[in-house]
Amino acid sequence: MFHSIAVLTTTVALTLLTTVHAQVYCGGQISEIANGTLGGFKAQYLSNITLVTLFGQNNNKDFEQYVLYCGDQAPDTLALQAHGIPTSVGIFKVPLQSVGVEGTFTSSYVEVAGSGSAIKVLEDPQNVVSPCLQQAVSNGTITALNDGDFSQYESLNATFRENMHPGQKKDIWVPTTRTEADPLLRVEYIIAISLFFNNGQHGETIYNNIRNAYTTLKNDMARIPLANRKRIAWVRYDFSTSTWRLRNSAFVKKIIEAAGGVSFPLHADGLDDASVSADDIKTLLVNAQIIIDETDFTNRMTYNGKVYSSAVELWRTLAGFLVSDMLPALSKNKVYSLDKTANAKGISDFEYRLASRPDILLKDLISVQYPYYEPGYNTTFLNDDFSTTGGPATRLGASDCGIVPYNTGDIPQVQPNPYFKGDEDVPPPLIGNGIYGAGGEQDNNGNGNGSGKKTGIIVAVVCVAVVLGAAFAFAFFKWGKRSKEDRFIELEEEMNNEIPLH
Repeated sequence: MFHSIAVLTTTVALTLLTTVHAQVYCGGQISEIANGTLGGFKAQYLSNITLVTLFGQNNNKDFEQYVLYCGDQAPDTLALQAHGIPTSVGIFKVPLQSVGVEGTFTSSYVEVAGSGSAIKVLEDPQNVVSPCLQQAVSNGTITALNDGDFSQYESLNATFRENMHPGQKKDIWVPTTRTEADPLLRVEYIIAISLFFNNGQHGETIYNNIRNAYTTLKNDMARIPLANRKRIAWVRYDFSTSTWRLRNSAFVKKIIEAAGGVSFPLHADGLDDASVSADDIKTLLVNAQIIIDETDFTNRMTYNGKVYSSAVELWRTLAGFLVSDMLPALSKNKVYSLDKTANAKGISDFEYRLASRPDILLKDLISVQYPYYEPGYNTTFLNDDFSTTGGPATRLGASDCGIVPYNTGDIPQVQPNPYFKGDEDVPPPLIGNGIYGAGGEQDNNGNGNGSGKKTGIIVAVVCVAVVLGAAFAFAFFKWGKRSKEDRFIELEEEMNNEIPLH
């Protein structure tokens, strides 16, 4: 009997041991709640390999799959077929040791995931904003990407690309777009990319920190009454077509709404990057309380034969305003460019980190509307000097590596403020004609502030009052024609039967 118990115990122990060894979390184990919740990726742990799927965004139905393995032996064809995995997938041993990166913003994912030291090749390394990557470029640790150099490609474990390269098994696609509805969607890629460095748990921690900061800020701003929300215009001037354009993507609208503002256009059918006429842009800018400008003024200080002393002077001229006083937002220093922080070449940190750090932009947008929400906060992306002096206020260089908080070092620790409800200021009435003026407002369901609808109601009430007043005057005139006796009798009866109006 004791022998049977011993055999049974040994069998159970071996079974448990086998089970434990059978489940290997290549890439690092991440929780189910962080496993592609927003639809950016999916990780499937399959015995001793992990299948990672990266999905396109919005209407892009494309996807790419990659197999990660941890040991020295790569999975063979039979192992892939056993799990229904196509043999054409890219197979990577993790952690990756040396990688290339195409697209400046993509390197921010790798760095914020904690694996910046693995980057050996960068596309356009002179454009990188991260101080530590700038340092690696300056000391020769990082070189420029050359797709025509086969030996360079072979020396890398993988290359992260912003475009799909079907058939290139060492390429990893990181989908990119700026039109996604949820500003947190692309932040999920931090987790996905961290899996390739066998660092999934760290990636999940970073993602959670960014998400929690963003969500806390958004929840605090949600208590601001709709009637008190500030109107924010996000525009750019297109020098190639000499036209103004309005940024109205789902991303822009969602993050402005999350910051407690209301974005133009106030009606719901505006297109992103649509051209705006000269008259309409003046109406839009006059009615905006906050203006975000995305114009690239690089090498543009001479325009139509005139040399301009500052970007804001040229900006004002392009918008059709002779003096700053004609534009309320500009006279109040509420026009912001997106280059508060940049590298020596003027490449903005906004372009570099927006994909991985929307929490920074959200905090900036809140600060320029409600500075007392966090007194002393200095913006990172939004340049509050644009309305006066112009250019970037902060230049990051290689010498700032390890000194200036960056990437994971500047994730805000946000404490909820359940009492915050904005500043209770009601936006001034819209002026002017067109869809950005007084005639273009709609109710809150159309992203407006509702005063257009209220105006219609007021007009209707006035019309009704005029009609009732005329009817009363006519009745009073008829009563005056009656005899004195009949008049008092009829008035008494009417007063007894009168229904009061409220």
